[in-house]
Amino acid sequence: MGKQEILILVDDNDREIGTDTRENCHAGKGKRHRAYTALIFHGGKMLLQQRSRKKLLWPGAWDVSFTSHVYPGETYQQAAARRANEELGAKVGELEDVYSFVYFAPQGENAENEFCRVLVGDFDGAITPNSDEMSSIRWASVAEVAKDLAANPGSYTPWFKLSFEGFLKSVASSRYT
Repeated sequence: MGKQEILILVDDNDREIGTDTRENCHAGKGKRHRAYTALIFHGGKMLLQQRSRKKLLWPGAWDVSFTSHVYPGETYQQAAARRANEELGAKVGELEDVYSFVYFAPQGENAENEFCRVLVGDFDGAITPNSDEMSSIRWASVAEVAKDLAANPGSYTPWFKLSFEGFLKSVASSRYT
């Protein structure tokens, strides 16, 4: 088993209030912690991933390009660069911080309870997906994603829906539609 992940506990305004383990942050009703989602594009298409069936929360659901937590001592940008490499084998540059939200999403005996920033940007499209994290990927235009999300909302993670809605409200969305 790998080293235990320590996450940053925050209030609804992203102010740090402590730390706890990943397990404790997701058990029961969870503890509000710092996270982000990333929507990355290449050639006008957004990269989406289907979560691995091994995942504790929302296995098999369609998700953002990649997502994770910010570790103590990391910025959102540093966390995104780390995770893009771990999940996708991808190199991403500076991502634009376009939106933030707080949410609570229970599933079984666990839950997501996060302050989440939405990061957006272009990259070169080169990926080597980590099969422990995802079972498949797809590239889609913003319009295609919006259409599929409306037709099949239950096939997406709760944070995907919130991230995508926030992205659509942002100034950045005009560059990708």
